[in-house]
Amino acid sequence: MAAGLLARRDPCGDENRQATLVDFRGSNLSDAGSIPAISTQHTALRPCVLLSLDIMTLKHTALFILVLLLISCSPATTTTPLPPTSTGVSLIEPSSTPTLIPPTAAPTETLIPAPRVFTEEFDGALLNWSFQQMDNGQPALGREIRSGFLVFNLSATNQWAYATYDAQEYVDVRVDAQADNLSGDGGAAGIVCRYSEASGWYEFDIYPDGTYTLLFGQWLAQGVARYKPMYRGFSDKIKSDANEIGLSCEGDVLTPFINGAQLRKWQETRYGLKSGKIGLAAASFESAPLLIGFDWVRVSEP
Repeated sequence: MAAGLLARRDPCGDENRQATLVDFRGSNLSDAGSIPAISTQHTALRPCVLLSLDIMTLKHTALFILVLLLISCSPATTTTPLPPTSTGVSLIEPSSTPTLIPPTAAPTETLIPAPRVFTEEFDGALLNWSFQQMDNGQPALGREIRSGFLVFNLSATNQWAYATYDAQEYVDVRVDAQADNLSGDGGAAGIVCRYSEASGWYEFDIYPDGTYTLLFGQWLAQGVARYKPMYRGFSDKIKSDANEIGLSCEGDVLTPFINGAQLRKWQETRYGLKSGKIGLAAASFESAPLLIGFDWVRVSEP
């Protein structure tokens, strides 16, 4: 049975409408004849529904227009390009004003002058020495540094060999040396002062038999020399194998020494050599082959 309910507000207006309540109690829902009749009258679609739809459409349209206005009025976005990826090669811009760097001067080698006063022990290369020989038609085997000795190897008779110190020239000088006859017999060992290829030289020689000579030597041609004896003497200080010999050339006086003993002085006025190089000498004469070794040489100035 239907019962009246309180009036409810019409959603499309402000007027109240009557609600109908149907009571299904005591009815058999499975029997359609027992269900009370309910009015199913439909009310036509009211204009308020259309108005509501129009308002919603206007809202959406207005919202869309607002979005468009916001997009069009927003400031343009500036895209900042990324720096290029490094390739590992650094490009250096040239300077507008290049700076000229003056060339560095090459270091100059400071040459140490060869000594005037020294002792040579023949333990290395002979940088300031040169060698000559009078070979009598047969070249000598030469010279060599052997076990701390400067050794002259004369392979034939009447051969003379010289070693001269070329770095300095002397006026007054004394030369001492240790000379060994490595062959044990014959030949001569000597000292030279005031040596000049053009003018000649003074030479002091000793022999195993105890004799010695002071002589003047001079080159006549390549490998050819002449000798002029100035003085010949004898000394029991001379040994047959090893001797310390010396020669002082001071002014026009030549003074020989043997194993620490001074021999007779000789005043030389004929050839008149005033200055020159110093040197060492070896001669075979009739003894060949011959080995003469110099252990050391000492040069001093009075």
